Amino acid sequence: MAFSPVQPPTTFAPLQVSQPAPMWNQAGLVAALNRMNLQDQHPWVMDSGASSHMSSSDGILLSRHPSSHSSITVGNGQTIPISCRGESIHTPESNFPLHNVLVVPSLVHNLLSVHQFTRDNNCSIEFDARSFSVKDILTRCVMFRCNSVGNLYTIPAAPSAPHASLAISTDLWHHRLGHPSSATIDILRHSASISCNKVEHTLCHSCQLGKHVLLPFSNSSSFSSMPFELVHCDVWTSPVASISGYQYYLVLLDDFTHFCWTFPLVRKSEVADHITKFCNYVSTQFSLAIKVI
Repeated sequence: MAFSPVQPPTTFAPLQVSQPAPMWNQAGLVAALNRMNLQDQHPWVMDSGASSHMSSSDGILLSRHPSSHSSITVGNGQTIPISCRGESIHTPESNFPLHNVLVVPSLVHNLLSVHQFTRDNNCSIEFDARSFSVKDILTRCVMFRCNSVGNLYTIPAAPSAPHASLAISTDLWHHRLGHPSSATIDILRHSASISCNKVEHTLCHSCQLGKHVLLPFSNSSSFSSMPFELVHCDVWTSPVASISGYQYYLVLLDDFTHFCWTFPLVRKSEVADHITKFCNYVSTQFSLAIKVI
């Protein structure tokens, strides 16, 4: 079980169905484990209490999918939101996978689940006072061994590994730059503004949700002659909870001035309380009363 003074001692997440164990060799395993540190600035920690691999960044993911769960539960009972999940780590030497990697932005250390690691890769992991070893489950041969750093079993970076061998795809830059169009990515790539050695344009789930073209709004028959005579109210539900745990948003729009107020909500049941407080706010600050909502 991995722990540090500033983080909960263990992390739990719902188990996912794994794919069949692949074939892999020693060179592929070493290359893949070293590659993880090159692609992420946070260290990877072997954690026997984590039921899924977890990373604070999606930079190592080769594919991204919406997570079936919105949060994980840590050792003190609190929940931390999950932004997405995906698959990671495939090297030319070996088809070495990390299935179901959960992206949890608030993590300080990236966690490598011992249970999922051994189950997906048909291996065993042995710990001693100074290091840990990854062994083939059939031959018991040591495939990988590294010394622990401090009080944690971490995977060290490999300074000699060339960064040029990393697969930096156009889809990765698409996520890094805030989801620009494929044409924009191609312009940046041809002008050498970004470093890219793999061209792929997969269908982005976030772009599908965020770039829908809306039909024109119909003409409104409502009329107001002064502020707060008519206030429009709407509650929006986010498919993904924010880092602070907000899942809903209350929007109040004054028909006369078009001023808008937005209130983040953890639960939808908070709507009535916020509307009551907003009415009191209008009465106190503007000496007016809301006539119609």
